[in-house]
Amino acid sequence: MSKITQSAKHHINMLIDWFSQSSVGVLLLDSTLQCVASNPYAVELIWERIQADKSDGLPHDFVQALRPHLEPLTQDSSHQHAAYMHLEQPDQPSLLLKIECSIVHPDDMEQGLFFLTLRNASKNAQLARKLKLFKNAVENTGSAVIITNANGEIEYANTRFSDMTGYSLSEIKGKSPSLLRSDITPEATYTELWDTIRHQKKWHGTLLNKRKDGSTYWSLQNISPIHDELGDITNFVSVSEDISHIKAHDQQLEKMAYYDPLTNLGNRRNFRRTLDQYLHSRSHAGPHTLLLLDLDHFKQINDTMGHEAGDALLNTIANRLCYCVSDNASVFRLGGDEFTLIFQDLHERDAIINSVNELLTLLAQPVQIGFHDVRVTVSIGITLIGVDSQDASDLLRNADLAMYHAKQLGRNTFAFYETHMDEKAQRILSIEHDLRNALASDQLSLAYQPQVNAQDGRISAIEALLRWQHPTRGEIPPDDFIPYAEETGAILPIGRWVLLEACEAAKQLQTEGLPHLKECVNLSARQFDDPDLIEHIKEALATSGLAPHWLELEITESMLMRDMPYAIETLNKIKVMGISLAIDDFGTGYSSLSHLKKMPVDLLKVDRSFLHDIPKDKDNIAITSTIIAMAKRLGLSVVAEGVETKEQMHFLQAIDCSLMQGFLFSRPIDFETFKAHYKTCQFHCRVCLEYNACSIRQDANAEGLLN
Repeated sequence: MSKITQSAKHHINMLIDWFSQSSVGVLLLDSTLQCVASNPYAVELIWERIQADKSDGLPHDFVQALRPHLEPLTQDSSHQHAAYMHLEQPDQPSLLLKIECSIVHPDDMEQGLFFLTLRNASKNAQLARKLKLFKNAVENTGSAVIITNANGEIEYANTRFSDMTGYSLSEIKGKSPSLLRSDITPEATYTELWDTIRHQKKWHGTLLNKRKDGSTYWSLQNISPIHDELGDITNFVSVSEDISHIKAHDQQLEKMAYYDPLTNLGNRRNFRRTLDQYLHSRSHAGPHTLLLLDLDHFKQINDTMGHEAGDALLNTIANRLCYCVSDNASVFRLGGDEFTLIFQDLHERDAIINSVNELLTLLAQPVQIGFHDVRVTVSIGITLIGVDSQDASDLLRNADLAMYHAKQLGRNTFAFYETHMDEKAQRILSIEHDLRNALASDQLSLAYQPQVNAQDGRISAIEALLRWQHPTRGEIPPDDFIPYAEETGAILPIGRWVLLEACEAAKQLQTEGLPHLKECVNLSARQFDDPDLIEHIKEALATSGLAPHWLELEITESMLMRDMPYAIETLNKIKVMGISLAIDDFGTGYSSLSHLKKMPVDLLKVDRSFLHDIPKDKDNIAITSTIIAMAKRLGLSVVAEGVETKEQMHFLQAIDCSLMQGFLFSRPIDFETFKAHYKTCQFHCRVCLEYNACSIRQDANAEGLLN
């Protein structure tokens, strides 16, 4: 017996209801030829005429006679099979039945059902009567139904069709369904549709149709030909559903996957997809030009004016780029303050220089942010697609080399990629040397930022953040040295030091009797790939004396997506030790929630970009709410990064976010300052008013930590 889901049963019942008053008998049989469903006329033809009980199944003689006609369908389920059978009746002449057989798959059942129509061939039933009965059956269905004649002229439309399109039957009778065309669906789709149904095959697909009022909607349509006893097509039946809401959902997912939520530009994934098209598509024969833009000293704006100001600046830069480029150019934001442009069919050096100078001039204009005029410049790297390389990764690396060369030239300028560029290698060697000296000379330190329980205000964890105080260049931001540490391998000894230092700090808090906090430590990509990673983690825990469940390791999405099997294996080894696992900057990389089900992670850190301009930005509200809700359903906790306002905090509380982190609670501070603030509850001076009582202070009083 075929397994029939509730959804399949619903569709079967709907089908039988359609034929409940029909003079055509309908049977649905499973693979064992057991009757799954039947309409009243089928019961009359088979069981009542031979005075048999339907509960006993189909008559044995009928099944035996039927079986040879069904066997061809098991070999080719796409075709129909027709046959005539004599059905013997007690004390009556035999009944001649015309049986048409096909295979259907209600609700995507793994094994289809035999669909049989039974006609009393002894009678010359009128096609008009059948059609009328069919119309009555579908009038109250939830699907839109139209029936045309063989020429495609509308003869009938049910009430649901009128509700969906705004057209009454009187308005469209005798007209072609082409009046619904939106002129957006490709003409080739309609050509293929008519070719299919005129060859007596069913057509299934989606069309973007137009209502009477001019608005458009997505329609999922099934169109079938109807033929007479001689096999000639007499009518076409279209059954359709309005799936606009499904398309809207798909578009939202597409936007989340391929577009930057801050600027609405294409993101890194979108850029790589487009670049591959230019490299491999014949319609995009080159050469073309790739530009990589990096804002000069953007980190200073974030540090001095806050991330909100930085985001406003990035939006302005994005708008100016879109305004400046022509129709043959595409603009993308790779992340942070990096943008890329692809100019189609632009490869003459003079023309490239003219376009780039226009960009530099426009972008150098002051930007009004609040009460301040902010001036920002960009450094641009240029490489020729299809000339400098045929590989997407190499092209991006070439543009990156050229861009850093432009920075070395003084910034606010551009540079073309050249094969003999060695400045980057020299810079990497210099950075590597300085980093190794930094570790040996105690130039590196850790700053700590708390994570706050969104519901009760308790500090539950602290994140350790690496800082570098250079003896001559001052404080160097992590974004300026960590990528080079990754590339040179210097990150490995630095990462081991960070892990041990953070574990010892967490253990010191416990030793001094303070409420225990989970220590969050970031793992770099190079660390994650290190075959000695597990041993280094064990060593840090053993040396510090910190219990594993007080340690949480953070990994970025991109690290996990490079090699999924290896990532899962490594995460499982860490997880079995009792250590918590978090995915950092979730929503900006390549993973999806479906991937998360395969990974033994405990927590997601939602990237700060999704909190931008909340509660004003409705898109960011929708995205953040969706991520948190879906993560909760997977049993994952969520940390929202970049919380800077009370409005953002209240929003996160309302959508049941687990933890919050950001400047509203504390900037990253050194360990001694953190410890002093933790003892005296100074972290919550801006938050305590949001709660009836300060739970942190209560805990501290109970343990005798406060005077």
